[in-house]
Amino acid sequence: MNFELILENIAEAIIVLDEEGKVVYSNTPAFKVLGLNPENIIGRRIWEIEGFNSKKALEFFQRLKEGGFWKKREIIEFRRDEEIVYTSVYATAVDREFLLAIRDITPIIQAQKKVEELNEILRLVNKMLRHDVLNKLGVIRGFLELLLDSYDRDMVEKVIAVTDEAVKIIDRMRELEKTLIGSELRPVNVRKVAEEVAEGYRQKGVEVNVSGEALVMADDALYSIFDNLINNSVKHGESKRIDISIEKKGEWCEITVRDFGKGIPPEIMGKLFTEGFSYGKKAGSGIGLYIVRKTIERYGGEVKVFNDNGAVFVIKLKSAERK
Repeated sequence: MNFELILENIAEAIIVLDEEGKVVYSNTPAFKVLGLNPENIIGRRIWEIEGFNSKKALEFFQRLKEGGFWKKREIIEFRRDEEIVYTSVYATAVDREFLLAIRDITPIIQAQKKVEELNEILRLVNKMLRHDVLNKLGVIRGFLELLLDSYDRDMVEKVIAVTDEAVKIIDRMRELEKTLIGSELRPVNVRKVAEEVAEGYRQKGVEVNVSGEALVMADDALYSIFDNLINNSVKHGESKRIDISIEKKGEWCEITVRDFGKGIPPEIMGKLFTEGFSYGKKAGSGIGLYIVRKTIERYGGEVKVFNDNGAVFVIKLKSAERK
């Protein structure tokens, strides 16, 4: 039976390399997995093929040769169009050449990452429950013990206030869970979300100005980004005014949240988005800006912060508008 006919009719992508790493054969499934045409593969060394990480592909081939043409399996990342594809590559020697069986295992890797993400959520929720909520309950118990002897309206109000804080912490955990698990990304009107969040602060006497408009790939967790940033400006920066500008820049949308408060101490600038980091007399659970960072990362964007007569947060998100 024709050897090439067998390779053309199996499901796995097959590539054959010579002793120099050059592709001498590739079956049809390989073109589909890699998203390339024959002229982009045949005759090229594996580390020269578009999409492969050149350094990693070269190192992989060198280890094969150094191993004396023994069988080897490895997971190699491949960029197909604009997305990362994870492939399981199983290599073995055939007449002094290498036969590489390549399988797309992206769904498996993504599922593993999702499990790791869920474990991270459980860890954070457990940490917050043990630390923040239990601390609040301890304060409530202390107040209630004092109330056993006599009724004190001021003391009752303190108990209610601390109870409300505990409820807010639990709400934050729900928000964190929603943020990390996430949902399907869809086109979202940034201006609409910013205005809805801003209105709640305007009712509290804070001036919030929103300009510009754009559609980005996001979900409802975008609300928590604006809420956390505005809340930080009001609570920690003591700013009475926040300006939010939205600007389309090619395939990206740039969102600038600028306040006119005290700014951020330089010594903590690099720690702001770290899980559990809090600072000053008004320090909270240290989860707000961590939520901001994790949400933006899930959207495939980035965030940076600096001082300029107040704190300035600049967020880049992928535009949902096609040219």
